[in-house]
Amino acid sequence: MKIFLISNMYPSSKDSLFGVFVKNFRLQLEKMGVDFSAVSVIKGKRSNNLSKAISYLSYYCSILYNFVFKKYDLLYVHFMSHNAPVLAFLFFLFKKRKPLVINVHGDDVTHSKGRKIDVLNKYIIKKTDLVVTPSVYFKDMMMENYPFLKPEQIFVSPSGGIDSKRFYPMEKTSDEIPILGMISRIDAGKGWDDFLKALKKLKDKAVSFKAIIAGQGLQETEMKTLIANLGLERNVEFLGLVNQEQLVHLYNKMEVLVFPTKREAESLGLVGLEAMSCKTPVIGGDIAGLKTYIENNRNGILFEPGNIDELAKCIEKYLNFSPQEKEDMRKAAYETAKEYETEHVMQKLLDQLIKVCTKN
Repeated sequence: MKIFLISNMYPSSKDSLFGVFVKNFRLQLEKMGVDFSAVSVIKGKRSNNLSKAISYLSYYCSILYNFVFKKYDLLYVHFMSHNAPVLAFLFFLFKKRKPLVINVHGDDVTHSKGRKIDVLNKYIIKKTDLVVTPSVYFKDMMMENYPFLKPEQIFVSPSGGIDSKRFYPMEKTSDEIPILGMISRIDAGKGWDDFLKALKKLKDKAVSFKAIIAGQGLQETEMKTLIANLGLERNVEFLGLVNQEQLVHLYNKMEVLVFPTKREAESLGLVGLEAMSCKTPVIGGDIAGLKTYIENNRNGILFEPGNIDELAKCIEKYLNFSPQEKEDMRKAAYETAKEYETEHVMQKLLDQLIKVCTKN
């Protein structure tokens, strides 16, 4: 099978976590014999409007060229709204020659309803052979936003799944001071500020902890300033961008991962599942994709997104668990992660793509 891959999010050397699930999706399918005969992607996140406009102009030209001149069996598009304008233009000029699969993520679903771009989204969806969503939560949202879709037109595939050969449990050392972790983009809505404010409350109560934060984003300066203003310099270590090979060591170092996102566009939250694959439970916001796999008080703890007091109480609650209670939660987290194993997830997706191709 030859696939034409389109995505406006893809990792770069400077921003290796930006759209990393798209890169992993590609690598896994290549291992399974798929040939990506055409690829149009935007690598890395742009910090200003001018560079963003230039990158999208180049990106759309690449899509146009590959659409017309490359040979492929199927178009696979990650993200709907940002690609709808160029796809609508191409489908208007040319007959849709090959099957189209749209993999929606986050803002595609939550931010398009009622906006002008939604007209183009509807136009594209009606020409789509298969819609892929990362969670049942987002499948339901697609059904609500686009009632002309039939359930069998939507396939749930959790963003490439979790590679258990990359994320696995190691023997945990019993640190005297528990380590809390957060792996995230440092951007608006990700909850990094709520995490820090919750840590301040714990410090004021003389709760013993260390915290590590890894990631990068547009609000790194604000985060560093807040760490200083809250007097958390000795408690919080900011690691910046950490490559995927190092993440397994971080997850295993943590007592618990905190995932404080407030974004309804958090389509799945692979970071939480990666942690669980390392037997590290997750304290996460009761929102979007997270609530589809975090079972409160079983494999993790859920709290009201944005509620700093509740987040602080949940962290303290976990730290006060007995050794057996923590071990039970670690085992439950690990069992959950097994359900999202990459090879199983990607084989099911490939079977669907083959089915789409044979129908056309």
